[in-house]
Amino acid sequence: MQIPYRRLPSLNSLRAFEATARQGSITRAAEELGVTQSAVSHQIKTLETFTGTPLLTRRGNRFALTPAGLRTMGLLGEGFDLLADAVADLQSPEIRGEVVISCPPAMTTLWLIKAITPLLSSHPELRIGLRSSVEWKAVIGSDVDLCIRYGNGVWKNHRTILLREVELFPVCSPAVAAGLQSPHDLHGVPLLYANDDNDWETWFSCVKMSTMPQIRHYMGNDFLAIETAANGFGVAIGDDVTCRYYLDRGVLVRPFAERKKSNRSFYLIERNRPNQNIAIRTVKEWILNNFSKDWD
Repeated sequence: MQIPYRRLPSLNSLRAFEATARQGSITRAAEELGVTQSAVSHQIKTLETFTGTPLLTRRGNRFALTPAGLRTMGLLGEGFDLLADAVADLQSPEIRGEVVISCPPAMTTLWLIKAITPLLSSHPELRIGLRSSVEWKAVIGSDVDLCIRYGNGVWKNHRTILLREVELFPVCSPAVAAGLQSPHDLHGVPLLYANDDNDWETWFSCVKMSTMPQIRHYMGNDFLAIETAANGFGVAIGDDVTCRYYLDRGVLVRPFAERKKSNRSFYLIERNRPNQNIAIRTVKEWILNNFSKDWD
């Protein structure tokens, strides 16, 4: 498919306006760009003519940014940053830099740190910063580049990519499973909750029980609930993604056959306008490729 032509003003006019807006001075912008003040003024007028929109309100030798100028200033700054990163990528054959990932505790411990070794070994200059968290503030944290979360996929002002839908089922140690013949036996054992009732309620909707078990412990996050179950206390609600590592090794087992599709899924979340240098793009592609592969 042919890519449509983008009609853009000259790069010089964009650079002249961005430098002037950032510096707050035509004189300083001219010094930064190595041209005359009149050349900067001419380029800005050329840009205003091209767009049909005033960008500066001039008062003698002083100026103020119009509302359109204020909006455009930030976008152009981000655009020039991306161009600079692209040029830096061309100049450096190595993938280098730090990428900060925020990931739920169980996913961090039972998948991410076990699977990421080949990526880091292949790119010695790549640095990973991990934020093991279920806090939503981390999704919009200024230092977080990529976020994995379990939810409904709707995060305002962020781009979300579906990683995987999941099925829910109880999990426990083999010793605890030996005493469970049917879901009704859950009345006699502690149920382990991460931080809300949603997943247990979703699973209970697929089994017929007149009353709900009442022995409950709220562990604070998914990893603590799963780890407690793996150590032989109680039954946690698990899924075919988070619990795969322990299920494959027999540390956890499924005491019942009933499974229920969750109304939440795992998503990769990123800012709408991320400054995605090559390091971020590399880690993002690795997550997209390996998250699907590791559970297929």
